[in-house]
Amino acid sequence: MNRRHIGYAVKSLGRRINLAVDNIPAIKENKILTGIHVWILNFLFRNAEKDVFQRDIEAEFQIRRSTASEVLQAMEGGGLLRREPVGYDARLKKIVLTDYAQEIRKQLGEQVERIESLLTEGFTQEEIDRFFSYVERFNANLEKYGA
Repeated sequence: MNRRHIGYAVKSLGRRINLAVDNIPAIKENKILTGIHVWILNFLFRNAEKDVFQRDIEAEFQIRRSTASEVLQAMEGGGLLRREPVGYDARLKKIVLTDYAQEIRKQLGEQVERIESLLTEGFTQEEIDRFFSYVERFNANLEKYGA
């Protein structure tokens, strides 16, 4: 039986998307930025109106605490963000974008939109909505089994 595997297809698509993100001029020109940094920056840009913490990054990207810490430290060392204490909880430090990150925001936003446009070319809005519905169901199925 020649059966296609969803996990493999998603992993393969993810690699292709990462390659496309890695080809963004801001990333090529800037040795600090990697694909995951771009996704995290975009998450921070979208949530600029509220306090964002490391745990929010962990949840959004489904990564372990140690991985999030490592990535955020690299981004901090690269001048993209800083962590600042909040007055209401001494244990927490919110993630704040630097002026440097704000400078590259426009270019990154345009390139990510371009990639999204390429990905969705030829699809109807209904098909895209169905895709997201399927992804949510895949995630829910995996969550049932602790994956």
